[in-house]
Amino acid sequence: MTDIYNAVLYTFMSFLGRRLPLSFLYFLGKAAAVIRYFVQFHMRRTVKENLRIVLEYRKKTEGIAYTEKELQKLVMKTFCNFAQYLADFFYIPKWTADTVRKKVRVEDIELLDEGLSHGKGVIALTAHTGNWELAGIAASLLGYKVSAISIPYLNPAVTRIYRTRRNIKGLEVILTGSNPKSILKALKENRILAVLGDRVFTEKGTKVKFLGTEIILPRGPATLAVRTGAAFVAGFFLMEGRNYKFFFRKIDKAPQQLSEDKKIDLLIQKGAEVIEKVILSYPDQWLNFSPLSVTQ
Repeated sequence: MTDIYNAVLYTFMSFLGRRLPLSFLYFLGKAAAVIRYFVQFHMRRTVKENLRIVLEYRKKTEGIAYTEKELQKLVMKTFCNFAQYLADFFYIPKWTADTVRKKVRVEDIELLDEGLSHGKGVIALTAHTGNWELAGIAASLLGYKVSAISIPYLNPAVTRIYRTRRNIKGLEVILTGSNPKSILKALKENRILAVLGDRVFTEKGTKVKFLGTEIILPRGPATLAVRTGAAFVAGFFLMEGRNYKFFFRKIDKAPQQLSEDKKIDLLIQKGAEVIEKVILSYPDQWLNFSPLSVTQ
């Protein structure tokens, strides 16, 4: 029953995204977010626990205290930011290169050009922050050849809707579980390969220090960078009101004298540190509705 509900809901939202003004989509999204906040108790509790980890670590490292009231407001804001993420996602058919120029402040995108100049592709590490879906769309509209590794949804109809939205502006989607040669092919074609690095989905992952604790993060992005020689950068697409900031950070290669495994472990940790800084600065834009994979 849930699968049918999700398929109908996402199909209807896709329909609205083509026909309604964005401001009205934001209004509907915020109303839905408030309802979801009060109805989905378990999800609200998970977001609160995740944000508490963030704020406790920020308190320890930066001396920024917080109150329970402030934490609760951040939880609500996170739900509202997710609603904006969805509204913008379903509005993708109306995005153009001119939209990117008007709505997006781009910083340090030359890191992509520098990485692509070596001819081995670029692995762009990102996270569930801001609007990661629009990151690939915006880069594609700016003229970059982008492939994104994506997790298929349990509902095939929802997967098709997401894949169509992503492909419509030239973004190539590579679903996990498909032939791994397609990933290597993207790098051989000197494309940008966008990969989420803040949650483990289909692999065992590696223990890293993250937000003051030890958690499991995916090993794949760093492994690809080490084994293929592709450039390794981090990129984020964060909300600034109704506009966005699209920026990149360089992740230096591991020292050549290290073994392959140690190179991979080092790059995973470096990537985690970049993601961590973004989450600390924009805690309510970390749209992670799953418990952290904390190690014991």
